[in-house]
Amino acid sequence: MSNNVGVMIVSHSLAVASGTAEMVRQIGGDNIPISFAGGNADGGLGTDVEVILKGLQEIWTEAGIVVLYDLGSAEMSSEAAIEMLPEYQQKKIKICEAPIVEGAILAGVESCGGGHLEQVTSVAEKKQVGIDKISDSIESHRVTIAHPIGLHARPAVKFTQLAKSFEANVQVKLEEQTVWVDAKSIVRVMGLKARHGKVLNLRATGCDAAEAVKKLIVLVDTNFGE
Repeated sequence: MSNNVGVMIVSHSLAVASGTAEMVRQIGGDNIPISFAGGNADGGLGTDVEVILKGLQEIWTEAGIVVLYDLGSAEMSSEAAIEMLPEYQQKKIKICEAPIVEGAILAGVESCGGGHLEQVTSVAEKKQVGIDKISDSIESHRVTIAHPIGLHARPAVKFTQLAKSFEANVQVKLEEQTVWVDAKSIVRVMGLKARHGKVLNLRATGCDAAEAVKKLIVLVDTNFGE
């Protein structure tokens, strides 16, 4: 059984559900417990409580599950399926209020990075999480993004996962920006919209701050390994 939070995708369309699940796998990796349910029993548009229930059971993990849905009736079907599970499992399943595709991808990335249920839910819903302030006296470092597409989905995942591997408080911004963001937050890093040729500023505090900044700069300099 996986130690990562599971992601359940519920859509009225099988194509949307399966396509979203595939995007999550390609961006977040294969360590994410993921399942999907789309369409009704006749193969048309709709939802099927039994299929949703089966999907939840297949990816059950003690870390919990987040559910992403497309329309209100899909939410209702998800709630009905959850109610058919044992009470202790019901308590570890969160239905997210987020766009189904974007929310599922963000949830998958945070799950892959080891986030717990509340963290995965917050990231999927793009809830603001405060970060400890770093003094402006701390030296910042610069690196130019050479990747032809920039800090898009997969590079952003690699960047945040590397940042999370350090204890240091690591922050990042674009050269022209004034607000620093958490380098460990996939939402904040992708929100930078850091395109090819842009200059990233990095700074950090903590016991391994210097190593964290050094490794992140190398990652950017080497086009995120792509």
